[in-house]
Amino acid sequence: MMVRQSNIGSSLEPKEPVVFDTLRASKCSECGKELWKGEFLFIEGERPLCLSCADFDHLVFLPRGDAALTRRAKKYSTLSAIVVRFSRSRGRYEREGILVEEVALERAEQECLADTQQRARRRETG
Repeated sequence: MMVRQSNIGSSLEPKEPVVFDTLRASKCSECGKELWKGEFLFIEGERPLCLSCADFDHLVFLPRGDAALTRRAKKYSTLSAIVVRFSRSRGRYEREGILVEEVALERAEQECLADTQQRARRRETG
């Protein structure tokens, strides 16, 4: 009989909050603010919340595309959230970027600028 190990350790880690890039108009259940297509929405339980009511309004959006910048910004930010949008053609949610603190993004941008050439050389020798 073969015994399989479960991924118990990974399920115990705290999950990162997920914010939705809305495809249709919605309304914050706490303050009543109208949320239009393309605005961010956080769902707490069954309740849709605007970023202000979810205490994410101090975070800035970093779009996907630069892995080094994203990794560093997330490392320096004490609070971050994944931003997803539903793809109708694929029938699933796809990652659009992250929300991070502005100071963390600035620090990450400075680090990326400082080692741009070094990372480019590493990619070439790869």
